[in-house]
Amino acid sequence: QNEVIARTQEIVKEVLPEGYKMELDGTAAGLGESFKSLTTALILGLIVAYMILAIQFNSFIHPVIVLVALPFSLTGVVLILWMTGISLNLFSFIGVIVLMGISKKNSIMMVEYTNNLRNAGEKNVVTALLKACSIRLRPILMTSAATIAAALPLIIGNSIGQETRTPMGLAIIGGSIVSTAFTLIVVPSLYKLMSRLENNNAVHMNGDVSQFKTNDQINETMTI
Repeated sequence: QNEVIARTQEIVKEVLPEGYKMELDGTAAGLGESFKSLTTALILGLIVAYMILAIQFNSFIHPVIVLVALPFSLTGVVLILWMTGISLNLFSFIGVIVLMGISKKNSIMMVEYTNNLRNAGEKNVVTALLKACSIRLRPILMTSAATIAAALPLIIGNSIGQETRTPMGLAIIGGSIVSTAFTLIVVPSLYKLMSRLENNNAVHMNGDVSQFKTNDQINETMTI
């Protein structure tokens, strides 16, 4: 439907004389407004999710690690829709919003367990990540399998309204498969990178504090 509307607008621009324009009405206009509303809901949802994760992890960086993996799941959505010949319509977009809420659970499990290992005394970040990946692999796979199994009824069947449920189910299934793989690859890599940046910032801050202490000691000596 989106392709038809876009093609129609192109033809109308070529045919109509100067000073005339076409305005969409009815279902076409409602579809455009729905996409705008869903896009706004998606952005607000990501902002609220970041705020909640920042409170949970007591960090501004770890929520970024969790949320960065979400865009990669869109690769699975686009791929499965392309393979099945279904466009990114209103219902598949709803599936994307549902996917954003589901797929971040795997990243949360990975980051949270890694933090627990480091808080328990594990100094090596790579070792903590390897342990987290091996121990959390089964829960992550079980969560993804349950999500895919729950979405299968949406794409199976030939009842009334099936054309609205199939794009939604395909978006959830395709995104869940890809997000699971990226959770085990992207999240640990990004966690290692962020921890390195945190350590560098900590070293610079400690150096600045030491410099301030040295200057204070020199001033005290000169005063004496």
